[in-house]
Amino acid sequence: MKHALVIALIGLLARTPSAADTTPQDKLLSASKQLGDKPNYSWTMTTKEGDGSASRVGPIEGKAEKGGLTYLSFAIGGIPVKVYMTGQKGAAKALEGWQTFDEIAQTSGTAAAVVRFLRSYKAPGAESVALTEKAKDVKEAEGMVSGELTEDAVKELLVRGARRREGQEPPKIGGPKGSVKFWIQNGALTKYEINVQGKVTAGDRESDVNRTTTIEIKNVGSTTLELPAEAKQKMS
Repeated sequence: MKHALVIALIGLLARTPSAADTTPQDKLLSASKQLGDKPNYSWTMTTKEGDGSASRVGPIEGKAEKGGLTYLSFAIGGIPVKVYMTGQKGAAKALEGWQTFDEIAQTSGTAAAVVRFLRSYKAPGAESVALTEKAKDVKEAEGMVSGELTEDAVKELLVRGARRREGQEPPKIGGPKGSVKFWIQNGALTKYEINVQGKVTAGDRESDVNRTTTIEIKNVGSTTLELPAEAKQKMS
């Protein structure tokens, strides 16, 4: 009996993974999920093109609560914009007071493109998990975990918020490639960086894109977020 118990314990220990057996992707997925499980956090998102110029949207200051409410603040052409959203449903305020995403989407040009961007936007807790699952050849070195993004993931990021005329087909993507880097300290995700490249063709316009987006996490557990009554009414 005692001999059988010893054998059973040895078998159990043999099947229990040690910390040394944890892969970089497992470590990254754990850190990403931990961020999403926090009650709240904030971040700064900056985007630069290959020539060093800044994105037309940004930098973005964001806040999120575990319940799903997300707040974004940024400027377009010098005009400040505030956004509250849950999933794809939300309200934004610029020069004309609070409007729903549906109301804004009825316009054309930049405003409609921004709504498409917002509806596809994910807070870092969710986005980092999705990026981890779409990363390949993941490796770790000096506190940083990096990997290559799948072709489909790159295409999705390249067309996010792309401008197109009403009735025009979605942009076509050629030669997509991309990578992602994550910084983890004491098991917590503190920063990540996405680079996507490709040729984007929308109608008769063709652009070579080389875009780097950096997200820095801050104020984890100490972020406050209040939904204004007017925005809440628009989102109801």
